[in-house]
Amino acid sequence: MRYSATLLDHFLHPRNAGLMQEPDGVGEEEYAGCGDLARFFLRVREGRVAQVRFQTYGCGPTIAAASAASELATALPLEAVRSMAPEDVEQALDGLPDDRRHAAEVVAGALRAAARDALAREALARQALVHEGPDV
Repeated sequence: MRYSATLLDHFLHPRNAGLMQEPDGVGEEEYAGCGDLARFFLRVREGRVAQVRFQTYGCGPTIAAASAASELATALPLEAVRSMAPEDVEQALDGLPDDRRHAAEVVAGALRAAARDALAREALARQALVHEGPDV
């Protein structure tokens, strides 16, 4: 069989697809080879991913990879998401054919970008609090 039962289930029944209003982090990546695109939205609470939503455009394995990765990232610390590897996504799908490995790459890249964005926003918010100082 070319695709695992897990991959087919995520493709046919994607989890966490759609937009998120006022996310704490947004990240996107595109695979130039075929135009596949993944965009992730993160809601973060106490340094952990509380909610993930995604939009994707591309082949079935990319849609499935985004769905599986959204579940994989939920409840993880932002630092763990920031270092998520394509192999983590591929393992969550019980494997990908060699010619579809780009699905895990584009999805992992988009999730890492969303985590970096959330961390940068958090740092800016902390910096703004420090610079405001007490009212005199």
